[in-house]
Amino acid sequence: MIEEITLTDFLSFGPGAHTLKLQPLNVLIGPNGSGKSNLIEAFSVLRAVPKDLPLPIRQGGGVDEWIWRGGAHEHADSAAIEIVFVPTAIASGAVRYRVAFGSEGGSFVVLDERIEDRDGSPRPYFYFGYENGRPMLNSAKTKTEARALERADIDRTQSILSQRRDPEIFPEVAATGDRLKQLLIYRAWSFGPQSAIRAACGADVQTDRLLEDFSNLPARLAVLKRTPATKKRLLELLSEVAPGFTDVEVIPEGGQLRLYLTEGERNVPAHRLSDGTLRFLSLLAILIDPGPARLVLIEEPELGLHPDVLPALRDLLVEASSRFQLIVTTHSTQLVDAMTEHAAAVVVCEKDGSTSKMTRLDADRIARWKEFGSLGPLWLSGRIGGTRW
Repeated sequence: MIEEITLTDFLSFGPGAHTLKLQPLNVLIGPNGSGKSNLIEAFSVLRAVPKDLPLPIRQGGGVDEWIWRGGAHEHADSAAIEIVFVPTAIASGAVRYRVAFGSEGGSFVVLDERIEDRDGSPRPYFYFGYENGRPMLNSAKTKTEARALERADIDRTQSILSQRRDPEIFPEVAATGDRLKQLLIYRAWSFGPQSAIRAACGADVQTDRLLEDFSNLPARLAVLKRTPATKKRLLELLSEVAPGFTDVEVIPEGGQLRLYLTEGERNVPAHRLSDGTLRFLSLLAILIDPGPARLVLIEEPELGLHPDVLPALRDLLVEASSRFQLIVTTHSTQLVDAMTEHAAAVVVCEKDGSTSKMTRLDADRIARWKEFGSLGPLWLSGRIGGTRW
């Protein structure tokens, strides 16, 4: 779990540093262009760190496009992302990870990177960091040998997390990379007639999680159905939203897996299902997952769902956040209204001049505002912010 994230001169978050303390469930609201998607982009960069840090930067237009610009003559020279992890078996205290990047000669370069105990924790204070511009690595050659600082020869176009992976010698570095690899981001919602989610998937596809393009949905649902309690929950929730369907069938055909929903005496294939039904099935595959704890980010999960379904979606989000951390963006007044009893999970994103800011709703203030109505109308009225006016 991540305790907090700080963005410094990153996309619309500038000038200076902007910190958001995270909870198990975080629901981001605000108008278009307020910074919700830019926060998601920060996690897309973090997710790339252990593999190929510059990849999302290149895909997003190059390094200069990722550094805050306030106007024609107002801009930063670098951007930074910093997160704090909760304590683990690897590090008994909370661990801070920070990466700063910029441009040298027009090319992407890591300017600073640190893995360290959070302030106030006992030494060793840092596991990797730049000291006087030189990368230094705190390593243990064996489990019992004392740690020693050494100068690390590294590629400054990549993160240390992709260059030092040995958990025996660099346990904190390896553990940080492993945790960032577990980030899941679902935002490419495409359910048209030719979309991958409506097609069969190979029998040999990845099955430990739902892929972010949803192309392995049949295989992932087949795995979830193997656990009796999870299968029961899957069918219960499906029947609440689509009462005519009584079962989920994954049938091998010609070396592929095809998804069907049972309705009465017939099986309805995935390519005949409505967008909303497929979307809800995908959300179930994400949110009832009993697997290992991770951070999951979902952009606008309400799209394509009938408003009557949104309280059930709210319950799913709250329930899932007891097993793993969630960050969700939404433009749905109905979903926000359904969050009235969980108002502290709501984060208001707004643009203040040329910078984005994030403010978590205060439960005490919400209690006072309730006399004016529930959370949805309060949002539309502008009382809690996050509107265009």
